[in-house]
Amino acid sequence: MQTKYMTIVFDDGPLLFMCEMVDLFKQYGFKAGFAVMGSRINDDTEYMLKYAVDNGFQLVGHSHSHPKLETLTREQVISEMTKPVNDIKERIGYDMKNWARLPHLCRDESVLQICKELNLILLGHGMKCGSDWLVDATPENIIHETLDTACDGAIACMHVKEHTCEALKTILPELKKRGFILVTPNKLFEIKDKTNIPFGVHIHNVNDI
Repeated sequence: MQTKYMTIVFDDGPLLFMCEMVDLFKQYGFKAGFAVMGSRINDDTEYMLKYAVDNGFQLVGHSHSHPKLETLTREQVISEMTKPVNDIKERIGYDMKNWARLPHLCRDESVLQICKELNLILLGHGMKCGSDWLVDATPENIIHETLDTACDGAIACMHVKEHTCEALKTILPELKKRGFILVTPNKLFEIKDKTNIPFGVHIHNVNDI
């Protein structure tokens, strides 16, 4: 069976279930990424970030307050995208560098231009995952869509939610059975030998670069 590589980046943490997600991935020798909101970083959630990093998971920026960036001024966009990077580095010494996922996966051209100037690698959504951000999303639908659309090189967008965590208990062993290895975003680019990564462009599958 041919080995396939992909990554899942979980948005909107640090939140409850983040550490449980890390533990689920560890059971299968897998890694992932977490797209972190700066407004949720505090003394009560800092341990979640440390736990992820200590276990080899990657943190990426997801803005400070999850706004619709296209409604903000240039200065506000820059602040939203840089503040979490600075806060995490100050708190736990981890450098997210130029990795990010835009809130709402914004498509506004002016925002993308600012991200290009900030040298941000923008992680997209190369799979369907059962609209797991919705309150009424079900583990069954998340499982079905994730397994149905999983493919080599994909960057999946999921969320730190209870129903997503429950779905992972089925998704992860099944992906392993199908010959997938789940890695962090930066490792996926490395494995696929993608060194000339474009800035300010949504990347949904690294094989498309």
